[in-house]
Amino acid sequence: MNKEQKFKAGVRHYLDALDLVVTPILAKLIAYRYPLEVVGIDFEIFVDGFTQEFPVRAFFLDSDNSEFFVYVDGKAEYPSPVDPQLICISGVYPQEFEDEFTESDDEFDAWRHATEVFISWFSERWQSAGGAEFELRATIAPHDSANEFNLKTAKWQRRYGL
Repeated sequence: MNKEQKFKAGVRHYLDALDLVVTPILAKLIAYRYPLEVVGIDFEIFVDGFTQEFPVRAFFLDSDNSEFFVYVDGKAEYPSPVDPQLICISGVYPQEFEDEFTESDDEFDAWRHATEVFISWFSERWQSAGGAEFELRATIAPHDSANEFNLKTAKWQRRYGL
């Protein structure tokens, strides 16, 4: 097993430990009745997330591909049954795990490799939570990426709105 494979296997191991926490949260998102203005959920993976927090955040989008909010007593709130950050943790894996792979190799792109594993894992969690029945658009992608992974078709596509 090469370095990349070892790293990806380790990332998957850490992610698998979150299955029982994340899947019920995704099930709530899937079952929720969104305001008619919401046409999709865009999950974005942020660069500093794996060692500092859960790396993905949900954005609830309208037909203009803009983030949609509901207003309650004049205050903007997310149209969601859960916090858009999904779960609050101090990191998917410890910094020391990543350092084992990056300290001896300046070219090793831990974030890219972790993101690849994360998207596959997240897609599996989405499906096991009932994602095939979700009526709106659902995608996941690295923040600012031109491409996104369609959680309903399990295929990569050009980012919606680009």
